[in-house]
Amino acid sequence: MHYVYRLQSLKHPEESFIGVTGHVKKRLAMHNRGKTPETAENGPWRISFYAAFTRKERAKEFERFLKTSKGNAFGKTYLWNPSTSSSSSQGAEGVSFVPPGL
Repeated sequence: MHYVYRLQSLKHPEESFIGVTGHVKKRLAMHNRGKTPETAENGPWRISFYAAFTRKERAKEFERFLKTSKGNAFGKTYLWNPSTSSSSSQGAEGVSFVPPGL
C-alpha cells in the first residue's frame, strides 16, 4: 500500500505537511525526530489524515492535488476537518480514507 498523509504541527497548529509513504508510523517517527528538513523546525507532529492507495502513481497524483489551492480547499471541507471525519470509507480505484485514531 501507498499512503498520502497530512501532518499537523503540535507546536504551531497552523502548520501542516502533506507527503507520500509506504509506512505511515515510521514516517511520522522520522518527522518527529527531525530527520526531514521540511518539517524539522515545527515538530512534534501528529497525523491529521491519511489515505491508502493500491497504486503508487495514484497516491502521488493525490498528494500533488492536495498541495494545490483546490486540493487544500477540498481537504479542509472533506478530509481533515475533525467535525466531518467520523469513520473510514472505501473510495474508487482501491483508495481507503481512514481518519487517524480509529
